[in-house]
Amino acid sequence: MHALIIAGGIPPKKNLLEQEMAQAQLHIGADSGGHVYLGYGHRPDIVIGDLDSFVYTRHKGIKLLELPDQETNDLEKSLDYALEKGAKTVCILGATGKRFDHSLKNLSVLLRYLDRFEDIRFKDNHGELFLVRSPYSPKLAVGTGISFFPIHSPVKNFRSKGVKYPLENSELAMGVQDGTSNEITSEEAVVHFDGILGVYIIKPIQ
Repeated sequence: MHALIIAGGIPPKKNLLEQEMAQAQLHIGADSGGHVYLGYGHRPDIVIGDLDSFVYTRHKGIKLLELPDQETNDLEKSLDYALEKGAKTVCILGATGKRFDHSLKNLSVLLRYLDRFEDIRFKDNHGELFLVRSPYSPKLAVGTGISFFPIHSPVKNFRSKGVKYPLENSELAMGVQDGTSNEITSEEAVVHFDGILGVYIIKPIQ
């Protein structure tokens, strides 16, 4: 089963939301993320969190799961619910933007849940973010923008080919070197590395 979660960051555009809703069998609002569904005329299957931000007085009948525990954030609560319901893959919209500390926290959550789903990724109006292990073959069209970066520790022995700015036996580390704003030059592009690599695929400008 595929789940869609909307968190409390910058909301997706309507077409992105509806595209992702069509692919998901479970639609979750992480607290204020529930308003995004409603704002576009849709209803989430459930709204989960400490519910300090979701006010639903004009939308009767919304299923709520209030979890006041402050050891986890609303996104973690929503991911745990998705796992309990049998979700194998999950897309998260609204994971970044607004408060920067919330964005950083959600990056930490992405890492924490990496091995609990077959696929877990953030999407926004500009692209999608996910974590991978080596080797990674993007299988993207030539000209697609792509960024590579370390999330929590250095990515060592990084080797890339089939991209505009290839690297050989490099180390990607915060404050030292990263691989942002690259471009696919071959459909056979591949990267090898030691560690966990952050990948951001840049959505073409429409």
